[in-house]
This record gives sequence, structure tokens and C-alpha cells, in this order.
Amino acid sequence: MVALHEYERYYIAHDVLMALTFIPCIVIFLCALCLARRRKDPARSAFTYLKVAFAFLALLIFLDFCSYALALASALVHYDASDEASSNILRGTAHAQYNMFTVAQTFEAITDILTFLMLLRLSTGILFIQTGKPGKLDNIFKFGSYSIASVLAIIAVVQFGLRIHFYNNIFANTQLSTKSITDQFNSSRQLDFSFRVLVFVLAIAIVAQSVIVKIKMTSELQVSSAANILVACAGLWFLRTVYGVASRASALNQSDIRYDPFYKGYFCILDIIFGTWPLFILLCLVFRLGSKKKNGLWSTEQPFMTDTQSGDAMTPWGYSYDSQTIAPPPVAHQQRQPPPSVQVPPPYYEKA
Repeated sequence: MVALHEYERYYIAHDVLMALTFIPCIVIFLCALCLARRRKDPARSAFTYLKVAFAFLALLIFLDFCSYALALASALVHYDASDEASSNILRGTAHAQYNMFTVAQTFEAITDILTFLMLLRLSTGILFIQTGKPGKLDNIFKFGSYSIASVLAIIAVVQFGLRIHFYNNIFANTQLSTKSITDQFNSSRQLDFSFRVLVFVLAIAIVAQSVIVKIKMTSELQVSSAANILVACAGLWFLRTVYGVASRASALNQSDIRYDPFYKGYFCILDIIFGTWPLFILLCLVFRLGSKKKNGLWSTEQPFMTDTQSGDAMTPWGYSYDSQTIAPPPVAHQQRQPPPSVQVPPPYYEKA
């Protein structure tokens, strides 16, 4: 039996870590579908983006896992290759691996776009709870964020098309790649780096926005927990974007793929630690906020805020008051007043 090379051991470790991340990601995604619902609350639009982002994160983890598994299989077949059949298997496996990895990268870009929209909506939702009405700049932020997200999506799609076209040409022909095809891959790599730089700039803006929201909410106890989570999420996303830019700038030649620095096997482990895990933890924190009923992110009255059995009611921000602490009317007025009636909250139609 041939001993595994160092990079093959890193591939195995990478897939083990990805599998351990994929399982809780699926579980929390399914829980988010039920527990982090918007419930027709204008302050909770961020949790709609949360569920979509979790879905794309799960898909990219699965595809990344499969691409590295195929890379390991390609390496093993390559070492045992002794005939033309093995060579054809190697070519087909490598083609599937690179295409699958490209799709995973595109899903990763979409997840970053959704994360940007989610954190921006989370900050405006916290401010909405404080004021009780949309801010003057909310519409500008909304249309501006959609415009930025559209530009990022176009970059991701063009980069995806160029890279897929490159791989299809490389593996469909036995001859070496021509300069025009190589230039396509160089262009796709430059687009990917531009995408990472733009996302890094957006992460800085989100960090600044979260700090501003935190300062404004210092005296607002009902949303202090949400403001703290927003700051933590902004910091995690900033860490991820810094690593994304730094890793591509140091490990890849942006002008010519033929002169890339020597690839280190442990890079795939660093990608998980500083790339995938911060994004996963970020989404988990937002899910925790979205699933909270007490001290959660609520701006409208909800059915669970009134307990008809005990007579206790809960404010939209999670603070409850006890009806038993209310002093009874004077004796002189008790005989002339009807018995107190329990106020039933207005009917609520839950969003499907």
C-alpha cells in the first residue's frame, strides 16, 4: 500500500472538518425554518436572508467536501495509473472535481452577498425598534444595498462562466491550453479577487454601522442583546473577508496562473478555520437572536406575548408585567364597578 502524501492527509483532514460542520449546519438550518420566522414584523426581515444564507452555506460545504474527495480520488488513481483506462478515469474525475469546486465558490459568493444584506437589515431592524418607525435613510439603504448586491452577483456569475468554460476546454482536449483560454482563467481569478476586495470594503462599512448602532442602543436595554450580537457578527464577517483577501493575494498570482507560488497543503485547513467557521458561527448567532421570544428582536405585538392562563403579559421587547401586582380599586368603588375582564389580544394571522 502506497503511503499517503502530506497534501493527501490534509485533504482527508479537510473533509473530516467539513463533515463535522455540515451536520450542525443542516440541523440549525431546519430549526431556523421553524423558529426564526419573520411573523410579519418589519424589524425581522434579516431572518429571511438568514434562512437563505444557511441553505447556500450547507450547499457550498457539501460541494466543497465532494470536490476534495474527488481530488483525493484523482491522486490515488494517478499513482496507480498504468493504462489508458486509468488515464481517462483520472481526467473525468479531475474535471468533475474542478467544476464542483467552481460551483462551491459561486455559492460561497452568494452566501457573502446574503450575509451583507442580512447584517444591514439587522442593524436597521434594531433602529426601527428604538424609534418605532422606519428611519429617514432606510429606503436609500435598501435600494443601495440591492444595487451593490446586484453588482456583486454579476461579478460572481461572470467569474463562474469564465472558469467553467476554461475547465471544459482543458479537459475536453488533450492539447495544452492556448493563450486565449489561459487569459480567460486569469480574468476569472481577477474578478474573484475584485469580488473579495469589494466584500472586504462592505465588511468595514458593516463594522462601522454596528458600532454606531451599539452606541445608540447603550441606554436601550430591550435591544442591547441584539446590538451585541450585531457587533459580534460584524467582527466575524470582517475576519472572514480579511482572510479572503490576504489568502488570495499571497497564495495566487493574479496576472498569470502559470506562475503561482507553491501551494501549501495546510491552506485548505486555514480556509475552514478563517473562512467557513466564522461564517457558520455568524449565522448561528443571528439564528439565536431570531429564535428568542424574550428579549428578542420584536417590534409588533405577538400572540406569545400574552399569557391568558396566568394573566401576565409581555411587551414586544420581552419584558413582562404581572397583573397581580396592580393594586385593586378602593373598597368604595368595588361595588359599583364590574369585575375586571381579561383583555384578549387581537387575532394574529401567522405567516405561512
